[in-house]
Amino acid sequence: MKTLAKVIGLVGGIAAVIWAMRDRFISVATSREPQPPAFKAEPPSPPVSTIDGIGPVFAERLTAAGLGNVKKLAEASPDRVAEAASVSAARARTWIDLAKQT
Repeated sequence: MKTLAKVIGLVGGIAAVIWAMRDRFISVATSREPQPPAFKAEPPSPPVSTIDGIGPVFAERLTAAGLGNVKKLAEASPDRVAEAASVSAARARTWIDLAKQT
């Protein structure tokens, strides 16, 4: 009788340990580590043709010069924009100011 009680106690103890650690044995695929933060991609900048005064011809010239979107136009110098689009520096400054407002 004492050996039966010892065996039952031993089996019960093993079952208790397995029950307590069941997540370790069963759900190995489920990670308990926090998910890494998702990086938000910056939305693409609209094309320069959305700026007033820049039509398809000027947009094509600016795109060929590497100034195809509003963000790049806003960061460019007036001289570079004027040379790329073959316009005056005053007009280029106007486009750059409009791009910065967008």
